[in-house]
Amino acid sequence: MKILGICGSPRKGNTEWLMRELMRATEKRGGKTELITLKDKNIKICDGCLSCEKTSACHIKDEMQETYNKILSADAVVLGSPTYMDAPTSLAMNFIHRMYPLYGKIKGKRFASVVVGQVGGQEGITSRGKVEDYFKAIAGLFELDHVGSLSVAARDPNDASKITDIEEQCENLATKILNQS
Repeated sequence: MKILGICGSPRKGNTEWLMRELMRATEKRGGKTELITLKDKNIKICDGCLSCEKTSACHIKDEMQETYNKILSADAVVLGSPTYMDAPTSLAMNFIHRMYPLYGKIKGKRFASVVVGQVGGQEGITSRGKVEDYFKAIAGLFELDHVGSLSVAARDPNDASKITDIEEQCENLATKILNQS
């Protein structure tokens, strides 16, 4: 099974670390993985031209073109983002907007999410929950099979690695992605 991870963090921190841990856990269970870090890609902003509605293709020629092919050939997609002001990062949002040409083409693929957000209090839980809910809504829009998510409280770059059961959480989500009991 091919699993494509998409990391929407603008820095090499908790989200990217968690995505790599999740990919490792998935490989350990027999999955073939690839991780794309959006910060390292030249993906231009969606210009809202709507030509993709007519042609089922985006007219913008950049690194999103190769990403479309990777999404189409994957069995599962995992989207990860830290929360910025109760929302996914602009990198993650632009990626989602640029996915519109795949509407109707990726129905039924498995989908999971990784959300990293504010530490402490109800505000941190609410912020992560909003992004988690947004990702679930996007999965519904594209008719993807949402199999689960990983939501952690972390702020400084190494906080996620200090969570005592984080390896187990990654293993549990990997099992769900691969649909193993």
